[in-house]
Amino acid sequence: MDREYLKGIIEEILYIWGEAIDIDDLAKIIDDSKKSEIKDALKDMENERNIKTSGLLIRNFDGKFQFSTRSEHEKYISKLVKKSSSKLSNSSLETLSIIAYKQPITRAEIDKIRGLNSQSTIDSLLSKNLIKENGRLDKIGKPIIYVTTENFLKHFNIESLEELPKIDIKEESDENK
Repeated sequence: MDREYLKGIIEEILYIWGEAIDIDDLAKIIDDSKKSEIKDALKDMENERNIKTSGLLIRNFDGKFQFSTRSEHEKYISKLVKKSSSKLSNSSLETLSIIAYKQPITRAEIDKIRGLNSQSTIDSLLSKNLIKENGRLDKIGKPIIYVTTENFLKHFNIESLEELPKIDIKEESDENK
């Protein structure tokens, strides 16, 4: 398949789908092209949109691709779309950062770090799809394990957790407990 034609198909899929989509799903849809050709075409499209001042970028969110607007255009887009739910409280940011850096983590572990009950904050983060339940620990009570979501990456405009700022997390020694 001609590369420009393939790029046009990918562009249409990204536009129509709206959500992030991975290479495997694209390969199932565009079954007359190799996965490597689709990857190469996507890379070309990302580069082309970055070089131009195109309004829409193609962003990679942990291996899934999606159209995204330029952050410098936010002042215009925000007039069209109200972002009332995107504001996070200090307690939500604190809890979310604990989960992002320590995941997978249970509510009891979060509560211990914060020094207070985090259930309502966790419920809020779950409702905003910034975190998700990721199974249960094989311990008494079978506590739920929490991790961040793809939506977390989108909200903070990062491609993967490796882009989080590095911090020095010092564990409390057994002597100090």
